[in-house]
Amino acid sequence: MPKNIRHGNPLTAAMEDYLEAIYHIVQRYGYARSGQISKRLGVHKSTVTTALHHLQVQGYIEYEPYQEVRITPKGELEAKGIVRRHDIFFRLLHNLLEIEKDEASKLACELEHALPPEVVDRFVQLVEKALKNKNAIATTNAKIQKYKIKKNKLKTEKNTETIQN
Repeated sequence: MPKNIRHGNPLTAAMEDYLEAIYHIVQRYGYARSGQISKRLGVHKSTVTTALHHLQVQGYIEYEPYQEVRITPKGELEAKGIVRRHDIFFRLLHNLLEIEKDEASKLACELEHALPPEVVDRFVQLVEKALKNKNAIATTNAKIQKYKIKKNKLKTEKNTETIQN
């Protein structure tokens, strides 16, 4: 199995990114255009055209050159799964581990393609339980803060020792 194809999914990570972008654009405007996709992903329109052709052949979108792109029921189902995976990893990284938003989003994008569905399902259960239990979050955050303070204190002490020697 090629490295860039996620477990059991015929779409590469790049094609999943295109499908996710199309899904978000379609949700907002009712359709997508290649220029919108190009802008959202930061790629050339010719690259988008190639990706659109692949997604159309696999039945994820309806596409004709120079026309609006529409997502098929199959494409919508797959895109919702991609968005769900991204969301759960983002929530884990940002809300629970307190990683800055942009970094958490970037890492979530990498994770959403890397893990098999059964592992993602376990993450979903873990994150949903943790988010429901506000006390667990508060306790975890307090432990993280305590660790950060201790780490900074040790760093300061080490720097002081270095200066004194």
